[in-house]
Amino acid sequence: MQIKTMAEYMAEGTQPEVLFWVGCAGSFDQRAQRITKAFATILDKVGVQFAIMGKEEMCTGDPARRSGNE
Repeated sequence: MQIKTMAEYMAEGTQPEVLFWVGCAGSFDQRAQRITKAFATILDKVGVQFAIMGKEEMCTGDPARRSGNE
């Protein structure tokens, strides 16, 4: 499955139905990566046009907040 980035949609002059924010856990944590892949597979199977931010996606700071750094 090939997942387009938002930049690719913008270059085509189109927009996806959904922008899927993967997040830090979904990108780097092995357990969460399986969830991310499963969710992307579901979106693909039901025909939802979606994009990710790719390398342009920044960390929200949630991992630091959850570890008590507020």
